Parts: sequence; structure tokens; C-alpha cells
Amino acid sequence: MLSAKELLHLEDFLNAEQTCVKTLEFFANQTNDSQAKQMFQQMAQKNQQNYQTISRHLNAGQNLQ
Repeated sequence: MLSAKELLHLEDFLNAEQTCVKTLEFFANQTNDSQAKQMFQQMAQKNQQNYQTISRHLNAGQNLQ
């Protein structure tokens, strides 16, 4: 079981991941360079996957309690 402090750290991490996704999507939409656009989009997808994975694990843990 995670402590309250650990849950707060995970919540901060999830918020940071969402911020990264939004920032990377913004950069992807601002550039005209196709390679840069693809790189930003791939990075945004990876951050979104990280967010979903951690979120899924947290939700699974809540269902077990």
C-alpha cells in the first residue's frame, strides 16, 4: 500500500506527464518541419502512454482496497 506522500508524488508525476503531452503537442502543431513534427508527436504519445500506465495501475490498486 502506498503512503499519502507517495500518492502525492505520483499525482505530481501524472500532472507533469499531462503537461508534457500538451507542450509537445503544441510544439508539433507549431512547426513546419515534418521530422520535428513527427518527433514531437512520438514524444507526446510516449508521455501519454506513461500517464495511462501509471493511472491504470493506481486505479487497479484502488479497486483492491
